[in-house]
Amino acid sequence: MQHDKIAVVDFGGQYAHLIATKVRRLGVLAEIRQPDDPIERFAPYRGIILSGSPSLSAFGEDSGYDKAIYDLDVPILGFCFGHQEIAKHYGGAVVHGGREWGHAELEVVRPHPLFAGLAPTEEVWMSHFDSVTAVGPEFEELGRTALAPGSPAHRYAAIGSDRLRRYGFQFHPEVDDTRHGSGMIANFVFRICGCSPSWTMARFVEEEIERLCARVGDRSVFLLVSGGVDSTVAARLLGRALGPDRVHLLHIDNG
Repeated sequence: MQHDKIAVVDFGGQYAHLIATKVRRLGVLAEIRQPDDPIERFAPYRGIILSGSPSLSAFGEDSGYDKAIYDLDVPILGFCFGHQEIAKHYGGAVVHGGREWGHAELEVVRPHPLFAGLAPTEEVWMSHFDSVTAVGPEFEELGRTALAPGSPAHRYAAIGSDRLRRYGFQFHPEVDDTRHGSGMIANFVFRICGCSPSWTMARFVEEEIERLCARVGDRSVFLLVSGGVDSTVAARLLGRALGPDRVHLLHIDNG
């Protein structure tokens, strides 16, 4: 069975796997891709999420990814560094400064499907040194933040272009500190990307077992196992698919 999929581009931030987990919990398959993956690898996806990064967008530390990703005809949503890269690519400005760290209050300044079902103000989590200070002509400001009531507003905390289907959040909706971040991610996955929730981990296991049986046929498999997650899961799946008599394991002590 074919499932709608979302690609999460991992720019080296600490939350890429958490983003993928949040999407999978919605019943949509999320796969983590690397910035230097060939652009053809992104063809099967209904949408793309660009993760945060320790790199500084203001100084051009862009991880060397292929900007042709922006030519793809799929929605793209960026978080933190990804947000800054989207703004910069489409004619906006990113500067080093305006640091925000901790809880902030997001004011939604324009109703948008990304914030459907949410309040006009939402508690979000900020963690950045670079800031978007201007957006290109195709974009508009969707939200701004303040770290405390009465403090100066931090503009362009949420931006978007419906024509281009490009969006960005300066904050991190994937962490639990953003109270309704899962709802924002769900709005992107379902309302913007049009995904259907057909994927579950149980179904994934069943489909992988079927795929393994078809590929291996009546042969046996020899597998090197280190004891790590990847090789152990592979061994377990092979055992379920083929039976223990057809799977031969050799433990590798890698220290």
